[in-house]
Amino acid sequence: MTGFLIPTMERRPARDTPTTPPAPADIVILVPMYRESLETCERSATGMLRLDYPRDRVTILWLIPEGDTRSETPARTAFAALAEAGFDPRSRVWPVPDMRPKGRALNHALDGLGAHDIVLFLDADVMPGPTQLTDVVREFEEGADIVEAFEFQESRTWVGRTIAAENATHIASMIFLQRRLGTAFLQGSSVYVSTTFLAKTGGFIEDEAEECFVWSMFASRHSPDVRFLANFSYGAPIDELATALRQRVRWLRGQLAALKHLPSPRLTPAGRVALGITGASIVAQLAVPPALLLARRGSRTRRLALAVLGLEAARIARTAVSPEWRHLGIRDGWCTLLVFEVLQGAAGWRAVLELATDNRVWHSVRGSGPA
Repeated sequence: MTGFLIPTMERRPARDTPTTPPAPADIVILVPMYRESLETCERSATGMLRLDYPRDRVTILWLIPEGDTRSETPARTAFAALAEAGFDPRSRVWPVPDMRPKGRALNHALDGLGAHDIVLFLDADVMPGPTQLTDVVREFEEGADIVEAFEFQESRTWVGRTIAAENATHIASMIFLQRRLGTAFLQGSSVYVSTTFLAKTGGFIEDEAEECFVWSMFASRHSPDVRFLANFSYGAPIDELATALRQRVRWLRGQLAALKHLPSPRLTPAGRVALGITGASIVAQLAVPPALLLARRGSRTRRLALAVLGLEAARIARTAVSPEWRHLGIRDGWCTLLVFEVLQGAAGWRAVLELATDNRVWHSVRGSGPA
């Protein structure tokens, strides 16, 4: 998710970690598995097995489309490793009627979640850090309603480290919006929600907009306590530039689609301002590449574009000097983030075209599913 030019804030100083673990909570993990490869399914199962949390308090639900053998065969094959691992016996591969868009798939599973304390909405390619569930439960014990987790992996390429820097600055910008306006827009790859709070907000939107992004902006009217968690994970980072840009085209298209909800009565005035800020952020990012390429040298347009990049560089530097990110192996990712954001802005015009022509192509970031 873009946070271009949005001011940043640091997380509040971490408290000393209690020596005693939090009281276990019942957690249900929902993972949409739409035409994922066997490798992706097995990696997800491995991530579940690495969790340092009482397995009998964890229910794992893998959602697949009914009657789709391309989804069912790899999912059931990989899930066999979890079936005998001591997780809650309600864990299963769950065929649902329709999985496109993802919000619809998640809505199929929302009934009956009240039997659990916390629900984790998890993307298939995301592996939570081993201690993540314990860390999250502690946040909920302290009053959180929503926790968004970000998994950082050790990357051997500049692209992976740049994405790590992008995630860090995104978190810092969402912290700013949450503290100043009471609204934080969730990325949706790894989101924990109290089932009590989820009962207040209802399900996800079922259109082209990013489902967690829109859900979180509407949920802000209930004044949730939103927290952010960053930890190291064993997942597979996105290390190829073309793949990373395709993913961001999809995200930008969803964020642009969300702007149609600006007049919605379900938005608080502060939420409307926050959504307007993200819209302005996207417009600025889209405008910079053509301004640099097409405006003549020395023109006011080009000088303005360079000034915008200077402000964004200052925003990145502000986050980079924060000690909370130093243990995540970002290193030179801070230096290449600005270039990556300019490339993202150029690629984002494809998102504008797709949205204008109602072309809902799915830009896969893995070797599975329709591209």
